[in-house]
Amino acid sequence: MKTWSPKDIAERTIETYPFTGDWKRIFGEPDIRFSTLIQGPAKSGKSTFCAKFAQYVSQFGRILYISAEERINSKTLQQRIKLCGVTSQNVRFVHLRDLNEIERLLQKGGYRFVFIDSVQHVKMNVDQWVSLRKKFSRRKLSWHLVMQMGENITKYKHEVDVLVFVKDGIASVHGRYNRSTAVQVFASNQPDLFGGL
Repeated sequence: MKTWSPKDIAERTIETYPFTGDWKRIFGEPDIRFSTLIQGPAKSGKSTFCAKFAQYVSQFGRILYISAEERINSKTLQQRIKLCGVTSQNVRFVHLRDLNEIERLLQKGGYRFVFIDSVQHVKMNVDQWVSLRKKFSRRKLSWHLVMQMGENITKYKHEVDVLVFVKDGIASVHGRYNRSTAVQVFASNQPDLFGGL
């Protein structure tokens, strides 16, 4: 197995996303394969956070948004898309709960970001996700996993790059690329452009 010197590592070119504004404040400039775990109680703003993030990163490539909890003809999904300003044709929604079908979609290629909302509805454990991520490791895939409260996240915590905890519309973010911060996802049940905090 190859080993690397400090000089080798220092001189490597690492591809990153040039995030700006609030998203840079939240995530810094993460590498192109970064992953997040978005956790919190039901109805706390997790999916709203993800919808806004999906719209933002759509400038960098196509997004596969697996809406495992909400059907495509769900009124709440329709309202969230509208209120969060998700208009990019690069954001592709699908209602799936089968890991094999998700893998088949990813094999077709073309995606840069994968949102799984939520892990419980897909019935995916951490080992299955690590295996899936490894299968597509040669591609520039960034993974974003939504998880409800009550699930054991200990193993996930050590596998992802960024942890986002959402409660009462406030997202607290801790990760590898930036110092910890908090942002307002929505106020008075209406989305706000992170301007509150």
